[in-house]
Amino acid sequence: MHRFSTLMLHASQVFGAPAYLAKALGCAPHDVYRWIAGAEDPGPAERRDLEMRLQGALQRRATASTGARRWSDHGPAYF
Repeated sequence: MHRFSTLMLHASQVFGAPAYLAKALGCAPHDVYRWIAGAEDPGPAERRDLEMRLQGALQRRATASTGARRWSDHGPAYF
C-alpha cells in the first residue's frame, strides 16, 4: 500500500492538487485524499485499474506540457 500512496501523492503534486488528480482519474477528491493518507486501501483489481489510469493521465500530462513555451522564450520585445 505504501507504494500506491506514494505514487498517488507524486501524481497529485504533478497535477497541482489532489482534486485535479481526482478529476483526471474520474473519481471523487475524497478518495484521492484517503488513498494518499493510506486510510483506505483499494482492492487489488481496483488498484491495478487506478495505476493504469494514473499512468495514462501522467503520460497525457507530460505530452501536453512539452509544447508549452515560456514567455521569455519569445525573444526580446521591441516596442
